[in-house]
Amino acid sequence: MKKIQTSTAAVAMSLLLATASFVPAHAQSEAEQVEKEHTHKCVSIKYCNNNEELAAGEWKTADSVTVITKTRNQQMWWGGNDFRFDSHDKQVKKLLKKDVFAIMYGDTLLLNTRPYKDRGCAFGNGYARAFKMSDGHLLLTYLDVQEMSSRATMGGMFGLIGALAMAASSKKVASQNVCYIITPGNKKALIVDEKLMAVLLNDHQPLLDEYRSVEKKKRLHAETVMPLLKKAGLL
Repeated sequence: MKKIQTSTAAVAMSLLLATASFVPAHAQSEAEQVEKEHTHKCVSIKYCNNNEELAAGEWKTADSVTVITKTRNQQMWWGGNDFRFDSHDKQVKKLLKKDVFAIMYGDTLLLNTRPYKDRGCAFGNGYARAFKMSDGHLLLTYLDVQEMSSRATMGGMFGLIGALAMAASSKKVASQNVCYIITPGNKKALIVDEKLMAVLLNDHQPLLDEYRSVEKKKRLHAETVMPLLKKAGLL
């Protein structure tokens, strides 16, 4: 039964992907070229192995590292996070996958998501954007990991139609960032929801009122949360 459900979900995803990603023939090769140019780059990167090094600005350098980026649509079908780093050097490859805490890519801070879980659901391998908070925590922006996991499970349980419906709604979830607070040394990522925002903005009642005036379904969105945290001096 489990095998049949998995196959059904896979077929549904393939159908949706074919529909969602259709591009006219004359534009397809150009789009593919742009995708290729933006998803694979060989660069030197700066990295640190723990939060203490990050806080102190103690960066090490790794050369000839391949940077692989994925659109949220690609992540939805094939997994992986916003950024992945690879190398032909086996030691560097292992370092990037398991040992690195954070990477500075250009002026973008990226956190290794491998250790973290959201309400029991693993983030998986890769890197996602992070921001330093004034209290020493890190704010990570990524999709709602637990929600995506739940939708994938539900889609496989209800046959082809259920899988199609869940895949379509999951695409919307995948395109929308939420915020997580990362506590150094703790593998549990806390999603910034209404309860946590009430704590974070406890001393900023006007900002909390502004937050609560936002449409309920948009209160998880990073585009709602981050500007308010910046105004409060927390980012």
